[in-house]
Amino acid sequence: MTWLKLACALLALACIGAAPDGGVLIRGARIFDGTGAPAAPADVLIRGERIVAVGPGLRAPRGARVVNGRGMTLIPGLHDLHTHLRAPGFDTPEDLGKAYAGHLVHGVTRANDFSVSGEMLAPVREMTASGAVAAPNLMLAIRLGVPQGHGTEYGWGDAFTLQATTPRAAQIAMDRALAYRPDVIKVFTDGWRYGRSPDLDSMNLPTLRAIVERAHEAGIPVITHTVTLEGARVAAAAGVDALGHGIGDAIVDDALIALMRTNGTAYVPTMVVYEPQQDRDFAPAEWRRLRSGERAREEARMAAAREAIPAYEARRWEILRENLRRLKAGGVRVGIGTDAGIGGVYQGSSAIREIRLLTEHGFSAAAALAAATSVSAAILRKGESHGRIAPGHRADLVLVGGRPDERIEDLYDVRRVFVGGREADLPRLQALLETDGLSPLPSHRMAGPIDTGARSDGRTDLGTLPVETNESGIDHSHLHHVRDPGGRLFLYARMGAAPQPYANLVLPLTPGAIHVADARGFTGIAFDARGTGRYALLVESYGVGARQSFRTGFDVGEARREIIIPFSALRSPDPEKTLDLARLRSLVFRLEGEPGGQATLELANVRFYRAP
Repeated sequence: MTWLKLACALLALACIGAAPDGGVLIRGARIFDGTGAPAAPADVLIRGERIVAVGPGLRAPRGARVVNGRGMTLIPGLHDLHTHLRAPGFDTPEDLGKAYAGHLVHGVTRANDFSVSGEMLAPVREMTASGAVAAPNLMLAIRLGVPQGHGTEYGWGDAFTLQATTPRAAQIAMDRALAYRPDVIKVFTDGWRYGRSPDLDSMNLPTLRAIVERAHEAGIPVITHTVTLEGARVAAAAGVDALGHGIGDAIVDDALIALMRTNGTAYVPTMVVYEPQQDRDFAPAEWRRLRSGERAREEARMAAAREAIPAYEARRWEILRENLRRLKAGGVRVGIGTDAGIGGVYQGSSAIREIRLLTEHGFSAAAALAAATSVSAAILRKGESHGRIAPGHRADLVLVGGRPDERIEDLYDVRRVFVGGREADLPRLQALLETDGLSPLPSHRMAGPIDTGARSDGRTDLGTLPVETNESGIDHSHLHHVRDPGGRLFLYARMGAAPQPYANLVLPLTPGAIHVADARGFTGIAFDARGTGRYALLVESYGVGARQSFRTGFDVGEARREIIIPFSALRSPDPEKTLDLARLRSLVFRLEGEPGGQATLELANVRFYRAP
């Protein structure tokens, strides 16, 4: 499919079509209401975003669209409480449109996205609320952790994972977080690395409790990254809403179970991310629903010599399985989360696989479905209005062939999906998932100025917030930047211990670098600079991974001078990549140096330029 045809198809989409004024009447389906009670035939009437009536023999209001549900089961939309939607789960570029589509076609109507920063929340909400990109209901998280802890070691900077080591620092971090109106707070509380690499630092109880108290005052749930028994004790004592990931180092005891029940802390084990992939197989219906790229990855694995499961993985898997059984038997609520986006944990289909795994560990099919619907909604503090089929509840609904409350594999037979009363166009979404091109994103035409110091709020001329990033590792470089009264940026980097350390100042070209920037018509990038170190300019673009970004080195001196870099001077490490000026995302000014060294750079008047 050509790019033009794809764009035209998506404009018609997407995917979520409005219901008529008279609403939608789903007639004659078996209704599984999400509580775990036996399903029974009934009709469901939707008006706007809500369910207004449930019962047998409902009359269709004038103008209502009638959907024949006979022979099928209507269930509440599924939840995935732990995803990374900017990661695809296999070797392909980031594509939010396809990630969202992967969830919708599998009946997942609510997903927690743990791969966004505060600056990304507004542009994601804008493009999904407008219908420019079809999506499930997104619970967008802001992440918190500790310096040298998990979530901070990949080089994404403090703007991506806010950091705190004391309650006082937690208050400051939460001030920053709450200003973005997050839907959920994700906290990395546990630094155990599963016995395969050195442990990282963990968060203490007073700091976590301060975060939880501020979040709960704002009505926001807190889900933690918790993978050890001791970390679980800390998280439960702090009153978090759910432990995310699963306790994999030791068998849970009665004291922890009692603490979790007393404090209302649920468990989101993300079993599918820990399930050993070396000998993983797929149910026939699951296999048919995988994307072609996902199937290709699995076929290559199956064709190769089977790798042995490392001892630590096998041991951890057995502990996780036993802990799931014990926590379920002990009355702890269990929700559905997957870590979708991690290698081999595919967007959408992994949620159904996680539900299936529950049925192998003490859950009936109906109980596993309840975990994915009403229980997960309650974990998110939305149980009064989401996650069940009942009057007044949000109309997030999935019409499924068969009886998934009795035979869980029937969940793969998704026939219709409603998100807030609007029906998703599943054929178009499925077609999108099989295209080679990237999903279209909102585009911003560049005017020329990028960062001239014209604003007094520290933001660029484009309204974007400069952020600091660095190479990966807990011994990474640190960058600080300040702006003088004249608008110039002063950068100071203290280099880390890596063999080739660096620190970046990132100037997003659109808010949060989610949408794309169109710089067609310009010749390149110009700026004024002075300094005495080694520098590079990188241009990040949609569909090109960070390691393949286009770059060139540049030299400056102690006297400020104009630097002019034409786009033609930028090269990607991948010679097959070409720079598409209609899909730019960020400019990155990189300071390079020796391990333990220092570097400085002064920047001013950053802009796109046109050749005379």
